[in-house]
Amino acid sequence: MKRIIVDCDPGHDDAVALVVAAHFGDLVGVTTVGGNAPLLDVTNNALLTCQIFGLDVEVHSGAERPLVAPPRNAPEVHGVTGFKGPALPDLERSVASTEAVNYLIETIRGEEGLWLAPTGPLTNIAMAFRQAPDLVNRVAGVSFMGGSASVGNHSAVAEFNILVDPEAASIVLGSGAPLYMAGLDLTHQFLVDDSLVSDLRAISGPGALVLADLAASYLDQVELRGGERNGGLHDPCAILAITHPNVIEHTERHVDVELDGSLTRGMTVVDQRRGSQGADPNVFHGHTIDHHQARALVLEAVAARSHSGS
Repeated sequence: MKRIIVDCDPGHDDAVALVVAAHFGDLVGVTTVGGNAPLLDVTNNALLTCQIFGLDVEVHSGAERPLVAPPRNAPEVHGVTGFKGPALPDLERSVASTEAVNYLIETIRGEEGLWLAPTGPLTNIAMAFRQAPDLVNRVAGVSFMGGSASVGNHSAVAEFNILVDPEAASIVLGSGAPLYMAGLDLTHQFLVDDSLVSDLRAISGPGALVLADLAASYLDQVELRGGERNGGLHDPCAILAITHPNVIEHTERHVDVELDGSLTRGMTVVDQRRGSQGADPNVFHGHTIDHHQARALVLEAVAARSHSGS
C-alpha cells in the first residue's frame, strides 16, 4: 500500500479524501492548512474526521495564511467552520503539534518514497520544499487537488486552492518533484449529487451519516447560489490518483500559475500543445476519470471505515 501524508483543509470532500487514503493507502499523518475555513476550524475538522472514522494518525496544524496574500476562506461553500450540516460529536482528540512544516520535513527525510496529497492550498508544501529542497527528490510524488485547464470556480479562470496561495503553487510547480494534478476539468467529472447522499445514508454507519449530511449541506449551498444540486467531489481524486492510477488518465504537460494578472491571478496555464511546440512538461495532468469506478471505490472505503470510530 502507498504510504501517504494528506495535507488538507476540511471541507466535506477533504473528509472523504482522508477516509479513502486511510482505506486504500497507508495514511502516515495529516497536516492542515487554512483554506476552506480558518486554520483552527479545519484542524478541528481533520481531528473530528479521524475520531469519527477511527483513523489512528497524528494531525499537525500548519500555515494559518498564504505566503503573500491575505487569508481567504469559502464559507459560501462549506459554511463558516467548514463542516456545516451534520450534528457532530464532541472533539476528543488534539493536535500532535502546530509545526506541520517541520513534521513534513522530518518525516520525508526519515522515509524515502512517501506520497504527499495536498487537497487545500499548497502553502505547507511550498514552505517545506523551500526550507528543505532535498525533499523533492525523496518523495514518490505530490498528488494535489487544484487548478483547472478550463474554467475556474472562484474566478472566471482560477480554482480556489490555487487562488488562495498562487505563490505557493508556483513554488511547488517549479520544484522538480513528480507532480500529479487533479484540477476542476477532472474533478467535475466525479459528482456529489443527491444520489450519492442516498448511497451514503444507505451505509448507515455513523461516519457515513456524517458524510451524507456534509454532502447534503454542500448541495443546499450550491442550490442557494442558483446552481443545480451537484458539484465535483474534488479531493478524493487526488487520493485515487495514488491508490488507483488506472482510474484516472494523465498526460504529461507543462503547467504554470499566473501571479500578476488583474483578472487571471491564480489561473493554472496548462500547455496542451502537442510535440515540440509545448514547454517541457512538469506535471502529470489528470484529465479523465472513470467516475463509476471512482464512486464505487469511495463508497467501499466509507462503508469499511464507517463503523470503526466513535
